[in-house]
Amino acid sequence: MSLFFVIIIHMRVLIFGDSITQGYWDTDGGWVERIRKHYDSLQASDLEGRDEPTIFNLGISADNSRNILDRIGSETVARTRYGDLPVIVIQIGANDSSSDELPEEQTVSLPIDKYELNLRLIIAKTKPLSSRVIFVGLSACDESQTTPVSWGDFHYTNDSIRMYEDRMKDVAREHNIPFVPVFDRFKAELGKGRDLLPDGLHPNNEGHAFM
Repeated sequence: MSLFFVIIIHMRVLIFGDSITQGYWDTDGGWVERIRKHYDSLQASDLEGRDEPTIFNLGISADNSRNILDRIGSETVARTRYGDLPVIVIQIGANDSSSDELPEEQTVSLPIDKYELNLRLIIAKTKPLSSRVIFVGLSACDESQTTPVSWGDFHYTNDSIRMYEDRMKDVAREHNIPFVPVFDRFKAELGKGRDLLPDGLHPNNEGHAFM
């Protein structure tokens, strides 16, 4: 996440996503809240001399790319003051990739071509509203707990999550948008035996700190 510390000086940062962006299972509020606290602490240490970015967590549980497309315009306008153009960060795709069956018979929540189209429409919608758009990739899952998940009759698999992150990366490259990869490094940490996912999908404190 060092990319954030390089480019988002003196502005508002709006971070859109789902329950992982929202910070589920992290008692410190998730990776977005951790970034906010970092900049708030810098601001508080020098109230007159600093002009640190203001971070808004706009993650909503169960959202997919269609939901982000529907709300990103109005929520961006509502949080923009004095004509400033914010940085918009988007981490979405895990719920798009979920399916209601096991992989051999799966029907995904949102087909990947529709997911790609939504990402393109999100970029088009935010272009006049933002100084910069950043895409953030998707964390891996623990399939022993997500096929199906404990809170519903649907499934998350790493093959599907990786495919959707790859598509996000392709769209980002085509539109010259910074992309922060997450999946491979997160999955590698799980492979080392790190306890990062209490329910198989949502990171805990350690998982969000790693992100």
